[in-house]
Amino acid sequence: MRMTKADVIDGSEPLSKALNSILTTGTAVMITKKGKYYGLIDDRDIRQVSNASRCKSITAAVRAPHLKENSSLEETMQAFMAGHFKALPVVKSGRIIGSVSRADVMSEMAKQGKVPKTTVSALMAVPIYTIDQDEDLGVAKTLMKKLGIHHLAITSRNKVIGTISTFDLSMVLLKPKGRQRFVLISEVSNADIKPVKDYMREKFVRVRADEHLDTAVKKMAKHNVSKLTVTEGGKAIGVLTAVDVMKFVLSLVAKGPNVFISGLPEEAMFYYGDIEASVGGAVGKFKGTFEIGDVYVHFKKGKSTYNMHTRIEIEHGALVVHTEGYDLKTMVNKNVSEIKRLLTKRKNYKRDKRKHYRTEGFYERAG
Repeated sequence: MRMTKADVIDGSEPLSKALNSILTTGTAVMITKKGKYYGLIDDRDIRQVSNASRCKSITAAVRAPHLKENSSLEETMQAFMAGHFKALPVVKSGRIIGSVSRADVMSEMAKQGKVPKTTVSALMAVPIYTIDQDEDLGVAKTLMKKLGIHHLAITSRNKVIGTISTFDLSMVLLKPKGRQRFVLISEVSNADIKPVKDYMREKFVRVRADEHLDTAVKKMAKHNVSKLTVTEGGKAIGVLTAVDVMKFVLSLVAKGPNVFISGLPEEAMFYYGDIEASVGGAVGKFKGTFEIGDVYVHFKKGKSTYNMHTRIEIEHGALVVHTEGYDLKTMVNKNVSEIKRLLTKRKNYKRDKRKHYRTEGFYERAG
């Protein structure tokens, strides 16, 4: 798989250095502790600090999974989907030897001929939300919050000319004078009345809705982007992301429900496969009874306890299971047992309901 040089920063270095790198590359910074991989920082993980030069990078690092030199395409996609990361490190003996981005995954997918034979329109997300280039920044912030989205397409005379994201809104500028430091937009006087075009990212690539998905994947790889603006008749109508593509491909090759795990502490990453198998196995036993979609598992480690939050997409709804415990293994087992219990309860209810309808129908006909 295509691999590039990783952007590596020691966790003791100031967060401002990591932020500056993210602004330059647009992907992620890999954080090390005592020379070994610790975690990463991307634009979603920036903490709301007023002076990043006084904060250590390690405080903002997320314990994300890493790749091996021989990781398969499927294993790589699973790792990316664990937290929708923009880039992940390739690690050997604890040391970072390179980095793989979502665009690199698209390149490998095209190279191996793994792209499904369908059109862009089958996977694109609609609608695409837009805002005029002269609209106030405050309006863009309110719109994204109200719609629950992270990106807006910026238009000029109804033509898309760029994009703006929550990252562009929450980060911002290096002070030109004195000691350089990152400040929040909220700290900049009257920032909300500035036009969105001042914070616009112009790097975006288009693809037609009727084009083959393979064409879109190759465009992502060629232009090193993980998102395309989808057009029809010259107008923007949707968005296609690398995450959408990876999720679809995984759903085609998966033997059971896709299980995406995030937040697992680095010291517990060894158990990633076991947890995936346990949760997937428990849910998979009910595939013949329910329409089961993806399973999302998120871990959060407190001072003395672990929290495990599992969300299962099931028959146009969701089943949520939350457990807490002092021991990771015990907590996972408890979570899996609760999943089995709740799904069994649903299964029995569904069976009894079906039996009831058949009985009622019999008596109606008999009468």
